[in-house]
Amino acid sequence: MARRPRRSASARRVAQPFRAFLPALPLKPRRRRAPARSALSGLSGLALPTPVRRVAAPRPAAKRRTPGRWLRSTYSGPAGSRSYDVYLPAGHRRTTRVPLVMLLHGCNQAAEEFVAATRFVALADRHGFVIVAPRQTRGYQPGGCWRWYEAGHQAHGAGEPAVLAGIVAQLLAEPSRWRLDPSRVYAAGISAGGAMSLILAATYPEVFAAVGVHSAPAYRSATSGRSALMAMRGRRPVAAPLPGARMAPLIVFQGTADGVVHAQSGRQVADQWLAYDTARSAGRRDPQRITRSRAVVKRGADGRRFTVTRWYSARGRKHLEHWQVDGLGHAWSGGLADGSYSDPRGPRASTAMWQFFAAHGG
Repeated sequence: MARRPRRSASARRVAQPFRAFLPALPLKPRRRRAPARSALSGLSGLALPTPVRRVAAPRPAAKRRTPGRWLRSTYSGPAGSRSYDVYLPAGHRRTTRVPLVMLLHGCNQAAEEFVAATRFVALADRHGFVIVAPRQTRGYQPGGCWRWYEAGHQAHGAGEPAVLAGIVAQLLAEPSRWRLDPSRVYAAGISAGGAMSLILAATYPEVFAAVGVHSAPAYRSATSGRSALMAMRGRRPVAAPLPGARMAPLIVFQGTADGVVHAQSGRQVADQWLAYDTARSAGRRDPQRITRSRAVVKRGADGRRFTVTRWYSARGRKHLEHWQVDGLGHAWSGGLADGSYSDPRGPRASTAMWQFFAAHGG
C-alpha cells in the first residue's frame, strides 16, 4: 500500500491558522444524499409539494366600442321648423364634449344621400364628432333646395338661416343625450347646401367656428329664382360686405368642369371673404387680419391636378382655403363611388374640411 506523502513543516504552518476558524468541519465536506421521494411519501401527515406551473395572467377583455347610430328629431321656432337626423359616432359618451358638424344637402338630394356620398360618417367615427343633417323637403321648395337665393333667407334672425341656427341651439341644450362643444360647431354643404352654408358663415359667425362650401355661388349674389340661375353661371356681381359684418373662417372647393355652378365661383367666394376681412379690419390693428397667402399646385395619386391657395393671418393661422380641382364636375370631390353628386377621385374634400375645422374653435 502506497504511503501518503507527508506535508512539509512550512506547509503545515501555513494551513494551521485557517483550521483554527473551522475546528468542527472536516477538511473535505461530504455530500449529503437527498431522501428518496418514496420515503417521504410514507411519512404520516406529510404531503409532497406539487410542482407549481406558472400560468400567464389573463389579459383584460378589450372594451367593445358602441356602434354609431342615427336619431331623428324636429325643430320648431319663430322662423319655421325642420326635421333633422343626428349621428352619434362609434364609442360616443355623453360625458365628453365633442364637436358638431352640420351637413346641408343640395337640390334633388336627400339628406341621407348627401351624408353617405361625403363619407363624413367614417370621419365622425374616427375623430369622435357628432353630425346633424337637416332636411329640406319639397314642401318648402319644389326641388328640395335651400332657398339661398331669396333675400328673406340671407340675414341673421330670419328664414332658413335662423332655423338652422335654432337646430344648433336645440342640440346644445340637450346635455342628457349628448355633450356638444359650443366653440366647435361647423357647417358644410354642396350646391344649394353650400350656398346656405356660406350664408351661415356670414350671418352666424358667432355660432359656426368654420364653414365648408362646395360648388356654390357667392353670398347675396341672387335675390330671386331668375337671378339665381345667372349667379350660378357667373353672370352676377359679387355683393359688397355688409357694414360691420364678418365671415367665419372658410374652406372652398370648386371643380373646373362644373356644368351647374361656374368654375370661377370658388374664386369669387374667396374674394368675397377677403373683402369682408378687409372691411372688418379697416382703421384698426387686427392680429387676425390676412397678411399673406400661398398657392400650391398638386397632383393626387389618381393623377388629378388641383391647386390649393391658403391665406394666413399675421400670427400664421389659416383663415381661408380655396381648392380648385381640375376636371371635377358638380360633385363632391373624393366622395363615395356611385354616390349622389359624388366623384370618387380626389382630393377628398371631407378630409380637408375636417382638418380645417379642427384648427378653429375650442
